[in-house]
Amino acid sequence: MKLRLLLLSLFCFLPAVRGDDFEAREFSGTDGAKLPYRLLQPANIEPGKKYPLVIFLHGAGERGSDNKAQLKHGVGAFARADSREQFPCFVFAPQCPKDKKWVDMEWGGATGTAPADPGATQTLMLAAVAAIEKEFPIDPDRIYVTGLSMGGYATWDLITRHPQKFAAAIPVCGGGDKEKAAAATPVPVWAFHGLADNVVLPVRSQDMVAGLRAAGGTAALTEFPGVAHDSWTMAYSEPNLLHWLFAQRRGQPAQKMTLAVSQYTALAMPPENVFPGSGPLQLAAWFQKLWMIRRTEFSWNKDKEQRAVVFFGDSITQGWATLAKDFPNLNAVNRGISGDTSRGLRYRLKEDVLDLHPRAVSLLIGTNDLSLGGTPAQVIDNLRAIVAELEKQNRNVKIVINLVMPRGPQPEKFPGKIRELNALIQEFAKKNGRIVICDAWSIFDDGSGSCKKAEFPDMLHPNQAGYAKWKAALEVAFAQLKL
Repeated sequence: MKLRLLLLSLFCFLPAVRGDDFEAREFSGTDGAKLPYRLLQPANIEPGKKYPLVIFLHGAGERGSDNKAQLKHGVGAFARADSREQFPCFVFAPQCPKDKKWVDMEWGGATGTAPADPGATQTLMLAAVAAIEKEFPIDPDRIYVTGLSMGGYATWDLITRHPQKFAAAIPVCGGGDKEKAAAATPVPVWAFHGLADNVVLPVRSQDMVAGLRAAGGTAALTEFPGVAHDSWTMAYSEPNLLHWLFAQRRGQPAQKMTLAVSQYTALAMPPENVFPGSGPLQLAAWFQKLWMIRRTEFSWNKDKEQRAVVFFGDSITQGWATLAKDFPNLNAVNRGISGDTSRGLRYRLKEDVLDLHPRAVSLLIGTNDLSLGGTPAQVIDNLRAIVAELEKQNRNVKIVINLVMPRGPQPEKFPGKIRELNALIQEFAKKNGRIVICDAWSIFDDGSGSCKKAEFPDMLHPNQAGYAKWKAALEVAFAQLKL
């Protein structure tokens, strides 16, 4: 099922950076060259105490002279109130001039060669760092560098040229000269890259990490399935990132912290052969990205959503924005993922539903299976398996299965298969004896097996009027279950 609102703006994990958190400044080089930059300082600087310095290097899209654009991505991780309280530090965020680079190195392709001279911009940036070290109480053993895209290239370049300066590095969707990777051995590295990135190929991070490890260095690489070039959204939202970064000290062995597995990696979509059951899966890159983002969001809310009434399904469920408000007495939670199929529901059942110990579940699934070439028999087999797992955990769990809604107009493709699937669902519910059916087919059927434009503007997803009608039908089903 197509993505209705492109990842809901990717769920914007990081808050916007307040400009007044970062003081606007400008550095003047000995040759008169100017470098605008922003500086975040610790909220309270204690006399006699020294603080870490983070060098944050933006990507190509934020170049210019407005001294604002470089705050757009990633750097907000350091400016959050909880971060500033737990990890007080200075953050230096310079802005690269238009049409310049942090390092004069070619982008793109599977390999790259670092120039002997990194270029005037990097030289000016390092001079600004030296000036900040003189002006403020900076701990020389806790200077860190991170950057995204163009800044990711610079991060790799800096730690290969100046490995004795940095305590740790976080390059995001960047690349370097793999022949120089061994030079960065003293610097612990945590790199990030999207596996669907076609701007900076994932092999650029993979080769640098492999080179560091081969030389005896400490390097981790987190890869995001389905994520394109904007992997910074998740990289700088990684809950373990700042804990790892600020634990590192220059000249000391890399701190082997006991970290939970990255939730983004743990909840990423696995290979197709890992999914139970049979039938089609949505394998598009946008879906793999949405799957990971939605499931990560679900994981954050587990503790407060125990004993919920779980709505489990695809985009028709995900798109019910007023769900909690429409069922205020049910503790209703939304576990829909746009594009999902019945096999997808089977795979994510434990973490997304069973771990909530639900007192009731409303299931709607199947239309994507049919549109991707699946059969009604495959869907009902997967539904049987889902119900069996729900009842295995709690024999008294209350279950509503919604009949698959009409869609159209494609009379030669859908109505017959949907009717066949709905008949199998009704037969299964009757044999089970505890399942209640919500007839979400008849209430929307226009008489020809298609839906109505007034309720399904794109002939697939309900609008407000459609959700109101579905709500009324579900209330009848919930009443039967005495919810």
